[in-house]
Amino acid sequence: MSDDLSKHFLELRNRVLYSLGFFIICFLCIYRFNNFLFNDLVSYLDPYLNIELIAIEVASPFIVPFKLSAYLAALVAMPFFLFQTLAFMSPGLYPQERSVIFSRTILGALLFYTGVAFCLFVVLPNVLNFFQTIGPSLIKVSTDITYFMNFVLSLSFGFGLAFQIPIIVNALIGLNIASKGTIKKYRGLVLVLCFIFGMIFTPPDIVSQFMMAVPMYVLFEMGLLFSYEKEKESNS
Repeated sequence: MSDDLSKHFLELRNRVLYSLGFFIICFLCIYRFNNFLFNDLVSYLDPYLNIELIAIEVASPFIVPFKLSAYLAALVAMPFFLFQTLAFMSPGLYPQERSVIFSRTILGALLFYTGVAFCLFVVLPNVLNFFQTIGPSLIKVSTDITYFMNFVLSLSFGFGLAFQIPIIVNALIGLNIASKGTIKKYRGLVLVLCFIFGMIFTPPDIVSQFMMAVPMYVLFEMGLLFSYEKEKESNS
């Protein structure tokens, strides 16, 4: 038994090292273009920004592109991370469990990428445009690049997480942790939680919170509807 446990730990270590190595390779490849990527991001958002980006710390011009490269490397490497995780878990799963977990994991990754893209192409332009149009036109805004990058990355990551809601709802019902009737009773609480989540990952303004909370609740209803159909199919 100790030999089997040692083999499992050895396999876990190897897969962690593989994942770390792949992330480092992705990071090094992306970091070569860090200035281009940062400038491209700023150029894309520039029509909505109308601000001057400044660095108030000496290391910011290095740290900010470094952080952006690490974030993009994690996005690129995520399928490899998931593959290594599933490959490690696979021997201990039944075929039916393996099929369900694999399909949900793939769908979850696709939804995460969709959430990030939705944030970058829909939410961010509208939020930034709102910030610029709501204030007096004579005010010239200068923003620290560290704050700007943290704002972009945290908001996009938050939307990636928010788009996991259909998977979570489907799993709760599919695993019989909660019935559809029970979840339906707590729709009001879910709506409140969506706004709380929006408060955490968005700036302290009502527009940003609405732009995160409303899609989250729509995704919750979609997950609930999909689970309804699944439950009807299983009952029939």
